[in-house]
Amino acid sequence: MDQYRVKKIIQIATQTGKIMLQNGAETYRVEDTVQRMAESRGLSEVNVFVIPTGIIISATYNDMTISLLERVNPEGIDLECIDRANAFSREFTSTEMTLEAAEERIQDLNSPPRFKKWIRVLSSGMGGGFFVLMFGGTAIEFLIGYLASSLTVLWTEALDNKHLNFFIKNILGGFAAALFGVVFVRFIGIFDLSASINTVIIGPLMTLVPGVSLTNGIRDLISGELLAGSAKIMEALFIAIALAFGVGMVLQFSLKFIS
Repeated sequence: MDQYRVKKIIQIATQTGKIMLQNGAETYRVEDTVQRMAESRGLSEVNVFVIPTGIIISATYNDMTISLLERVNPEGIDLECIDRANAFSREFTSTEMTLEAAEERIQDLNSPPRFKKWIRVLSSGMGGGFFVLMFGGTAIEFLIGYLASSLTVLWTEALDNKHLNFFIKNILGGFAAALFGVVFVRFIGIFDLSASINTVIIGPLMTLVPGVSLTNGIRDLISGELLAGSAKIMEALFIAIALAFGVGMVLQFSLKFIS
């Protein structure tokens, strides 16, 4: 095996790990996947170091050591992408898949099929609405939570195209979640109907809460990935602060000028 093929193996393993990491996979899972893929093709002394924004790998073959650094930009949570990449890695390690075929599969993994926008919006609305019910909401509050959650998802997806930093994006997301809730509650008041603003806001807000990031951070800490785990927990904390800041602005304005 020549140097070119060794580099290809490392690149394929790293790209697989990158896809998993940028779609929300745990750090220790990414490290294990990349290492197993490299070792399955005869590379030795494989060392993989993963943090939420990068992958570093070095491997040896016939006294030739090659290293690679890959920058990763997190794109959110996509469990289907993680599952597809995980299935590919298992097939790569358990079969004699050629490197050329593996590269083609990597291209497919980089452009996965997505649910249509209306499905994502309506499903998110349903999730937000049921969170309202879980916290003791009424049927009217469920409906308002459903509508507010759907509009909040539309708003945050529009913000994704603006390439804002995550703190500003989540401030605007929390602002929208509270604003839609307040507007709908005030609107039904015209028809002598009532709803709790606090309960209604829970729905759209829960669609933005970084529960998966927090859970992954804790799992990484438990697995010994102290740096990556701490980074993810801090990210989740800052997202929560940003959401609270956005919601607080709307509620303060509502109490001061509308009540």
